[in-house]
Amino acid sequence: MAHAVLLLFAYRKPGTTPEQFYAYYEDIHIKLIRELAGADFPLMHTRRYVHRTKGEGSTERNAEYPATVFLGEQADFDYDCCSELIFANDAALHSFKTTMAEPGKAARIAADEDNFLDRSRLPIVLVSATNVTVK
Repeated sequence: MAHAVLLLFAYRKPGTTPEQFYAYYEDIHIKLIRELAGADFPLMHTRRYVHRTKGEGSTERNAEYPATVFLGEQADFDYDCCSELIFANDAALHSFKTTMAEPGKAARIAADEDNFLDRSRLPIVLVSATNVTVK
């Protein structure tokens, strides 16, 4: 049976440094999500943070913290974290979604996200396939 995989692109709240964003996500938010999801928490929740250094950026959003870009433009990397959530199957993903949408839980998540995320920019997409090539 195929896993269900979501990708979430998180943007930090204006006025929040990359370090503050990272610390809040790791030390507070992910713990809240685990608590609220309980048994419906994904099999894996991997977070990949864009490497940023203090300096002069070329986008309004990241004017002081440009990404370390190897190919592309700064504007391609305005998000701060790409999270991958892996579920055992579609039913497990649906259970997670249902659990997190419960009114009391959804309100707690929204209030917590307001502390570090730009909630107006939080795209989430279902991945159709994952292929890995190893050395």
